[in-house]
Amino acid sequence: MVSTMTDEKDVRPIRQGSIDHLCGVYSVLNATEVVIGKYRVDRKRKKKSSQRKTLFNDLIGHLAKNNLLKEALTTGIDDIDIGLIDVAIESVRSYQNQKMRKRKVFETDDVTLDEYWEQLTRHLSSPDSAVIILLTGRIKHWTCVKAITPDAMILSDSNGMKKIARSHCTVDTESSDLYTLWPAMTYLLSVERKDGDECIG
Repeated sequence: MVSTMTDEKDVRPIRQGSIDHLCGVYSVLNATEVVIGKYRVDRKRKKKSSQRKTLFNDLIGHLAKNNLLKEALTTGIDDIDIGLIDVAIESVRSYQNQKMRKRKVFETDDVTLDEYWEQLTRHLSSPDSAVIILLTGRIKHWTCVKAITPDAMILSDSNGMKKIARSHCTVDTESSDLYTLWPAMTYLLSVERKDGDECIG
């Protein structure tokens, strides 16, 4: 009889996060940190409280409260504008005493790639700004854009992606060879400056 012990030992463990679909939650976490600079640890509270961990708990709690956690874990979130960004806005108000705002610049997906790129470029030219976008086609994934050039979007991404070349993007079709962008599910985040002027791009 041939032993299978070696084969069993060669089975790779499942990595944490490798089969869940919480990229929508992480896109909000990453975008918030891009906007505020760095998460805080509040030592004045009864228990030392990491803003990052607290916000993660609050985002998961929001999904659970609204009976969306199972869907988010197993199939993903079709549109993150289900209160998740609002939870992050409250976190920034509580920890940073700042007003973070979300804005949708497109009400329809019927825009050109040039128009899409121009709006993101305008918004991200301001400090304290980030964009949450949905990708489909090559991958279905929510991610955070922290900067943009004429040729690429620079990401703060939970999957480890660093950037996406413009030449690999489309708004017109879904293809396994391209990243399809969805303008109507693109969220611009910013904070008000201390002088009262809002960074809206």
